[in-house]
Amino acid sequence: MENKLTNFLFNGVGVPTYQKYLDLASLRHKLISGNVANVSTPGYESRDIDFQGEFKRATSTGSQLAGVTTHKAHIPTGNHEARAPKPIETKVQDGDMNSVDIDKEISNLAQNELRYTVGATMLQRKFENLRKVIQSK
Repeated sequence: MENKLTNFLFNGVGVPTYQKYLDLASLRHKLISGNVANVSTPGYESRDIDFQGEFKRATSTGSQLAGVTTHKAHIPTGNHEARAPKPIETKVQDGDMNSVDIDKEISNLAQNELRYTVGATMLQRKFENLRKVIQSK
């Protein structure tokens, strides 16, 4: 009974969706920070992810089947939620030192920070609402 209740309380209210959202925002932050850190590295190719495309992939049930793994060392196949997002690398143009545009990266960093803050706030409100429901009589 406890497992069903826990499953409903957390999975039923969308906590895993917010977890995926925050995980993707965190990954994107690491990629953008890496780009900023390598702004003067010759030949460096900037990396990013398609946040909305990856979030859609991570949260959709889709028609493509996911392979079932029977051991933790098995490699997931198909449209599996455990598949890591694939970073998009921007190639270095002829005559450029690298493909990092610092203005674009700082803008992306600020936008991503807002995304993460909104996701964290929404998750916090979910837990506040759960607390209110539990405490109400």
